[in-house]
Amino acid sequence: MKKTLLITFMTLLAFTFNLYAENMEMIDTDGKSYKVVGTDNELKIEKMEGKVVFLEFFGLKCPACKQIMPNLIKVQDKYKDKLQVIAIEVQKHDVAPINTYKQEHGINYITLSNYDVGRVARYVMEKSGWQGAIPFLVAIDSKGQVQFAQAGIMSEEELSKYVEDFSK
Repeated sequence: MKKTLLITFMTLLAFTFNLYAENMEMIDTDGKSYKVVGTDNELKIEKMEGKVVFLEFFGLKCPACKQIMPNLIKVQDKYKDKLQVIAIEVQKHDVAPINTYKQEHGINYITLSNYDVGRVARYVMEKSGWQGAIPFLVAIDSKGQVQFAQAGIMSEEELSKYVEDFSK
């Protein structure tokens, strides 16, 4: 009897945790706020409904991040109605240097400081196993389902293919 009650309790507890949604908020370098809701393999970002989202973790002093940046700029421009790139600077810079960098490099997507993302960066780290390597990209389809997370540089062609595949 005790064993049956324990199994039932553990099953209910596991089911409850699967239904649990992490409610978070992040503020971009222009001061706009976005509510973020994370569940098992979903990450839904307010104002991004129906769009593919590339959540990129980058650094101002990261050479590899500078290599992927032109590809992100091109796909953001090409798929402005289907895609939103959101880049979180994780080398602990404030808003002013990020905005200067954004202007100098012609970045056409949303940027955030690690200081203004609340629990989002930690949440992604826990869910994806991210160890801090950058650039790191989390691809979210148009329904909010996380499709993959990976470190490294991706070509414009690869990114475009993901937008096409994940916007269906």
